[in-house]
Amino acid sequence: MNKKLISYGILGLFLLSCVSAMTINFFYSDSCPHCQKVKPLIIEMQNKYPEKTFRYFDVNQGSYNVGGVPYIEIDTCDGRTISLRGSQEIPNYLECELQEMSTPECLTYSAENKRGDTDSWFIK
Repeated sequence: MNKKLISYGILGLFLLSCVSAMTINFFYSDSCPHCQKVKPLIIEMQNKYPEKTFRYFDVNQGSYNVGGVPYIEIDTCDGRTISLRGSQEIPNYLECELQEMSTPECLTYSAENKRGDTDSWFIK
């Protein structure tokens, strides 16, 4: 069998397992109007991407130091944490992150056009 074909097959399996290993942590408050605006989108994305793990954290039920809600942390399989905050940023960029920017609409997504400068990019 062709060694290149085997290598591509192994890489493909890794990429598939990597995408499905993504965990999305949604921090919210039931009393927050911005959270109420974003929560239906989170539920929609959970239904659209069932291979990903979605976890919900009510900031009133625990001590989470997230600095405001709504807030999302996406833990990727390669060890990065991607953070999105607010009722504009989350709807604008969440699905691109879930797709790992693999669609034509998401190809223009970058640190420069997210905030206008690279210093405010939220990948930790």
